[in-house]
Amino acid sequence: MTITPLNSFADVQQFLTKVVTDNHLALQLQNSPHKAFWNTLTFDQFVNGNIPHVRNPDTGDPLPILVKGKSDQSNIIMALSGTGPLFGPDGPIGQMPPAGTKFTADQIKSIANWIDAGCPELNPTA
Repeated sequence: MTITPLNSFADVQQFLTKVVTDNHLALQLQNSPHKAFWNTLTFDQFVNGNIPHVRNPDTGDPLPILVKGKSDQSNIIMALSGTGPLFGPDGPIGQMPPAGTKFTADQIKSIANWIDAGCPELNPTA
């Protein structure tokens, strides 16, 4: 596998949907509280908002999807990689997806690179 360059939010949406489809996770995602949230949010809601219908089980606080420019502090990256206090092996939520094929390190890095680049919205080749 290789790292996929993601140059826009549309690229991220397509990438996440492709990984879910390729890993046959659609039914599992359909039964999750947040569903395919990346396809229902605007760019602004995705980069500045919270994971829909998911809260920190310890505090009840909403969980931001990401921290622009800081993938290592972004919940989406921690959830996919199974790291951090909520998503690590002993965390109350655990790694996402909870069952089935997990995202590869390269797939996670592809999303992390987009976040670390400041979440560019527009594809420079468009």
